[in-house]
Amino acid sequence: MIRRFFISLLVGLALPTPHDAQVAPGTTTALEVAVEDAAALWSRHDGTGFANDVVRAAFHAVGVEVTLRVVPYARCKQLVIEGAVPACFSMSRDPALKGVVLFPSMPILVCYADLVQDPARPVRATRLRDLPRGTVVGTVLGYEYPDAVREAVKTGAIVLDEAPSEDMLLRKLAAGRLPVALVNVNDNKSVGYLSALAQIAKPAVRVERVGALESFVGFSARHARGPWALKKYEEGMRLIGASGTLTAITRRWADSSQAAIRTARPETSRPRP
Repeated sequence: MIRRFFISLLVGLALPTPHDAQVAPGTTTALEVAVEDAAALWSRHDGTGFANDVVRAAFHAVGVEVTLRVVPYARCKQLVIEGAVPACFSMSRDPALKGVVLFPSMPILVCYADLVQDPARPVRATRLRDLPRGTVVGTVLGYEYPDAVREAVKTGAIVLDEAPSEDMLLRKLAAGRLPVALVNVNDNKSVGYLSALAQIAKPAVRVERVGALESFVGFSARHARGPWALKKYEEGMRLIGASGTLTAITRRWADSSQAAIRTARPETSRPRP
């Protein structure tokens, strides 16, 4: 019975979807995907970035050429929820999106939500939960954060001050307009990189690593091409992982991140409100 089940599963996966049937072997199809505009170096306002390159490469590997609609993250998220676009990235899983947004098995990247402060104005707490009740915490409009953050907001332990981007958060932090902020980072997109991007004189300092988040392409369950695009993307991710393309993209953007930090000139930078 188990053998028959797996044979049936494999046959089902091999059957073409209506969209697959429309694409002849050796040809390409086009797909518009929404992407956030202010998450450098993962996704930048000019349509470039690590995540952008990964998504393009994954779809290209299966004959799908992607056009990116670059929008603020809150708009990107709303477009995919409404079914106005088949996909948006980069999104993290949120229980509120269950049944509305479909997530692939493999994230584009894993990041960490770091609580940061201005070294010139350190807070007395060393953990999010130890902040004085009602502390204002800077976040980005529409971003997902770990459960600990959502719970702290729900209980009134912290109050969120939302900005359009993380470099704006760090500028507000350096100008004394925020006591702490939350930024999503990893080895490539570090706090040091974000500080260089924000052109602040002294890089922000981590108070606590609040939690981890997986960042995905989110596919719309309401868009006619959402489930089809999800299947093609997963196939493409497997291909670029096996070919070494994903490793090459990761290495290239890691080098770019380090170069940005090295060329930053903090001695001539000024905090910008």
